[in-house]
Amino acid sequence: MNAPAADLTSRYPRLAEMIGIDLRTLALFRVALGLVLLWCSLSAFRDLAAFWTDAGVLPRTAMIESDSQWRLSLYLVNGQSWFVGALLLVQSACALMFALGWRMRWAAVLSFVLWASFINRNPVVLIGGDLLLCCLLFWSMFLPLAARYSVDAALATNPPPENDLHVSWATLGLLLQVMSVYFFSAILKSGREWWPDFSAVYYALMLDRHALPLGHWLLKFPALMKLLSIYVYFLELLGPILIFTPWLLRPVRFALMLAFMLMHVGFLLCLQLGHFPFVSIASLTAFAGGWLWDAAARRRAARQDGGLRIYYDRDCGFCLKSVLLMRQLFVLPAARIAPAQDTPRARTLMEANNSWVVIDHDEQAYLKWPALTILLRRSPLFGWLWFLWRWPALRAPGNAVYHFVARHRGAFGKVSARLLPQRETAFAVSTFWDRVAGVFVVLVLIWNLHTINLLPAASYRAMTPAFRVLRIDQLWNMFAPFPLKDDGWWVFPAHLADGREIDLLHPRRGAPDYAKPDNYALDQENIRWLTYRGRLWQKNYAEHRRWYGQYLCRQWNAGKMATPEGRGERLMTFKMVYMLERTPPPGQTPTVEQQVVWRHECYPEETKGQIP
Repeated sequence: MNAPAADLTSRYPRLAEMIGIDLRTLALFRVALGLVLLWCSLSAFRDLAAFWTDAGVLPRTAMIESDSQWRLSLYLVNGQSWFVGALLLVQSACALMFALGWRMRWAAVLSFVLWASFINRNPVVLIGGDLLLCCLLFWSMFLPLAARYSVDAALATNPPPENDLHVSWATLGLLLQVMSVYFFSAILKSGREWWPDFSAVYYALMLDRHALPLGHWLLKFPALMKLLSIYVYFLELLGPILIFTPWLLRPVRFALMLAFMLMHVGFLLCLQLGHFPFVSIASLTAFAGGWLWDAAARRRAARQDGGLRIYYDRDCGFCLKSVLLMRQLFVLPAARIAPAQDTPRARTLMEANNSWVVIDHDEQAYLKWPALTILLRRSPLFGWLWFLWRWPALRAPGNAVYHFVARHRGAFGKVSARLLPQRETAFAVSTFWDRVAGVFVVLVLIWNLHTINLLPAASYRAMTPAFRVLRIDQLWNMFAPFPLKDDGWWVFPAHLADGREIDLLHPRRGAPDYAKPDNYALDQENIRWLTYRGRLWQKNYAEHRRWYGQYLCRQWNAGKMATPEGRGERLMTFKMVYMLERTPPPGQTPTVEQQVVWRHECYPEETKGQIP
């Protein structure tokens, strides 16, 4: 903590607690956000060719022509699958480094740059969770996320910050960022459906493109729909204000954090929103106060969990690094680490069994695999899996793995010396970069005020280039000003070269079926496809229909020309038919309108004029 922050903490402790974040909380935030980022990065491999390469629905030339300026992306350097796959692998590795707190500053910067590049590659498939994730990664670059429970903290030759409470411009920026999602979203929810009718949840759950089976079932309870609308609206409107009030700060902040998390759990159960709820829950962990960690520490002390002693071979540098990492990553800060040679009992056990030694508070000694299991049992993160760790069948293979590592500890030592050197680590950013974060606290607030039309458009235009380059140009308008009332589903009637008619989206079903799907949200491959097809019928995305049509032709006809039998199955023509369903007020029957939004010919020279 720099001098001004330390002075603030001592002179104004209540203010410091309001705008500061506990370093243990930052570790929780780091792990949660890193795991969500890793999941999102790995999930992108499923649709790598479809969404992120030149062979997909949006080639780079089309993207550059259709999107506005100031969008920079490393994914635009090359449009081939191998290049995109390589970038995604690097992005996934950085996400794992982020979660573990290994080379934290580089992990945070690279994760931010790569994720911003990723979401800039194809804006048509983006959801709110993508932008929120980018904003959270932006603030992460200015925070000491690795000061607790990390690889960096385990291997640092200098001690981490002693004070658990970290106060800086970046902590204020992160907390405001998290609450901006809700507060400005509530301001933008200006339709009568939110206030005073409180019918917004009804309309949201009537959207088949998002509603899950539980959401459909809840529609049977109109009074509950109104209560849920009231809950969401006033929680988003008042919660961000109350969470920063100094009165009863700890219980109010804790209750509101749980209330927001409960709202997102409800979204997960009732609506298909992709990773947005997971990103939001990860962001809300930033409000977990240090008093929660102190209470957990007192509980562990009462259970004598601090009596753990871990003994390693002094002559093995790799062994020391291993136990240091386990103490950090298993969250066992009170466990004592010492060379076995310094304690007669530990030395005797180590030499007789060629093993490290763990002694519990009850003076019971554990060796090899059981030594690891006792650490896992005492870990607040992994202790709940004790019934698996203690399984007798794991003991023999666990000991075999231990013996393998012990026999090759020289090789492991050489690798760890390169990848995991003990070094001095700067956990917090310099004063200069903290002041840069302070500038962005003000700029992001101004930007969000623009989104609710409180500031002149001239300043918005001046800020736009920088915010779009950094990809923090946020707009929190989910279900605002009211949930959409235009819903629907796609049917793609297609004709093959042999004259057969099929449903191109569901070819195994045979002839096109225009009936409403039982559950459209679950009928889609994933949230990316659900979002892409949901936007495809809108007029401002009309140009994407041609590129999607070309993609479908390429996908279907790939390899069909290789054999005479395949030529008869070539895709020749198809239509994009949108079954537009307008959601009526509660108690009325919805209407359905068929709209043919695009006609496509895979071989125009052969099929000219043949599409009905």
